[in-house]
Amino acid sequence: MGSNASIMLQQEDLQNICQQTGFTGKQVQRLYSRFKLLDKRDCGYLTREDLLIIPEVNINPLGERLIDVIMEDYGENNQINFKQFMYLLAKFRQGKIKSSITNYNTRESKLRFLFDMYDRNHDMKIDRTELLDVLKMMVGGNIHEDQIATIADHTIGELDKDGDKSITFEEFCKTLERIDADDKMSMKFLS
Repeated sequence: MGSNASIMLQQEDLQNICQQTGFTGKQVQRLYSRFKLLDKRDCGYLTREDLLIIPEVNINPLGERLIDVIMEDYGENNQINFKQFMYLLAKFRQGKIKSSITNYNTRESKLRFLFDMYDRNHDMKIDRTELLDVLKMMVGGNIHEDQIATIADHTIGELDKDGDKSITFEEFCKTLERIDADDKMSMKFLS
């Protein structure tokens, strides 16, 4: 996985990536160039440190959590190779046009990614501790911990329909049903 040979973009790989993700060949080539720029060691994969170089990630209060999700859920051994990177980015392709929807960029897939930002123990529910962790990252030291705890308790109380003191994926999705996830969770990829 770590050799240069593993990152060489072969025509067959390009076709497979395009077919599975819905990206055009030109988009894949452009993203491959960006990947190579981030891969400063030219080892064929990105690490946490490589991703933290991206200014938008570095200054984001949830940047570290985002990288956790990327590395743990989409990569392996704290590394992400180009194909894994493309499958991750495919989640953020717009899916408004029926023909542009793949298994990666459905509404459910986008909401699952968002849900997984909270559910780091992968038990298929967001518990109080997980919600508190994200709230603390988002507000930093600007709000007292007691207030954050009250917000977490109130949020779980409002969203928890089955009384298990946590938020299931179904409850999470129900809360966001009026939100246009495709619009809010899509990036524009140049053609």
